[in-house]
Amino acid sequence: MINDLVFLSIFQGIAEFLPISSNGHMIVLEQLFGINSSGINMHVVLHFGSLLALLIYFSKDICLMIFGIWIHDIKKLKKHPAKRYRDLTGILVLSSIPVIAVGFLVKKYFGTTAESLKIIGIASIFFGVLLIVADANPVKDNFPTYKNGALIGLFQCMAFIPGASRSGTCITAARFCGLGRTEATRFAFLMAIPTILGACTLVGLDAPNFKELFTNNQLILMGTIAGLGILTIHSLLWFLKKFSFISFGIYRIIFGIFLLLFM
Repeated sequence: MINDLVFLSIFQGIAEFLPISSNGHMIVLEQLFGINSSGINMHVVLHFGSLLALLIYFSKDICLMIFGIWIHDIKKLKKHPAKRYRDLTGILVLSSIPVIAVGFLVKKYFGTTAESLKIIGIASIFFGVLLIVADANPVKDNFPTYKNGALIGLFQCMAFIPGASRSGTCITAARFCGLGRTEATRFAFLMAIPTILGACTLVGLDAPNFKELFTNNQLILMGTIAGLGILTIHSLLWFLKKFSFISFGIYRIIFGIFLLLFM
């Protein structure tokens, strides 16, 4: 169990923030090597570690959003970045409503989604192709609008399909909306904060004793995920300043074909 936690913590810290579906890969690892990724202790480590990485890396953005909420006299602060971040707060709230609602319904009526490797393979190919097509879309905006946020939020609901990738669906939708590569990725990561926070809340509600979930070993593993996550986020944003999403799309297509042919 400890070895599974260590391995999946390292994997989660890297894969969670890439548009390749970390959940889909975990299901494959579980079926190939018998790694247990479904226990409540595992969910605590994975969810809270990822959330910590996002909160630390985007702490400046979060502070500006909080500060922006309290700005009332916008006319005197037209050039202040907090004005734009106040709008971003509203856009993030709007974009998060669909996935939180769908997530609640899925948990209540279905419990978990299907974990068929065939479904993961098909989804990987489909969303890989979609990512490549979306990435060819010209850049129109450097900042999301309420309309874009609503569309991206609806598209994010497709992440409940095993193998779809939450960040991948958001980035794909954002690129279709005309956001640049780094802007689309940053917005997808900011959207992940309320989504993962909601998942953490559900984990807490399912736990018989929430305090017992945070042992010293788990706190260390959460820190590992957070550290690797911060490094991955920074590296991906740097990569996208010079390169496109095509390599990720091609990888997803190859991964999907492999699952369909050999699994």
